[in-house]
This record gives sequence, structure tokens and C-alpha cells, in this order.
Amino acid sequence: MGKPAKPIRLMVSLLILKQLRNLSDESIVEHWSENVYYQYFSGETYFAPKVPCVPTELVEFRKRIGTEGVELIFKESIRVNGKDAQENHLSGDTTIQEKNITYPTDDKL
Repeated sequence: MGKPAKPIRLMVSLLILKQLRNLSDESIVEHWSENVYYQYFSGETYFAPKVPCVPTELVEFRKRIGTEGVELIFKESIRVNGKDAQENHLSGDTTIQEKNITYPTDDKL
């Protein structure tokens, strides 16, 4: 029978992250083990400092789903997130950034 397959969410998220970051199979697997955000994106609830799979499992996964499957994953990702990706503005939270503001004090007056 062999080894059970890895969770689909993990494998799809690795493909998406690999494409977004323009990384090799080896690099994305290594980065995943070091990056809590990648792991959260993949559905993990706890940080796991271990590689999620061997790089050849990504190759086998791509072979199993075929070119059409890979394209479908990326098209669906764009469809779901496309509106946000096409917006012309970006909002950011700057509440914790240091501000370069001087306040009037007695010695500056």
C-alpha cells in the first residue's frame, strides 16, 4: 500500500507559496519549517520546526494532479483573491511604528 498521502491543504499551500516566492521545491520545504506564517497558511495550529515533506513529494503531487490540476489551483486562488489583488491602495497599521514627531515642550518654546 505504501505511505499515506500528505494532507491536500498542505500540498496545495506549498505549491502556492512556491509560486509566490519563486522558490525551488527544496527551498520551499526548508523555508516552511522555519516560517510560522507559512505553516499557518498551510493550516497548522502549532509551530512545527520540521520539514513537512521531502521535496520529491511535491514532484509526485504535481504529477498526480497534472498540469490541469496545478492551473486550476492557481486560477481558483486568483478568482478567490483576485478582487483584493487588483485594488490600487494598501492599508497598513502603523500604531506600533515609532513616529518622528516633536512636541512643544517648555525648553523648546
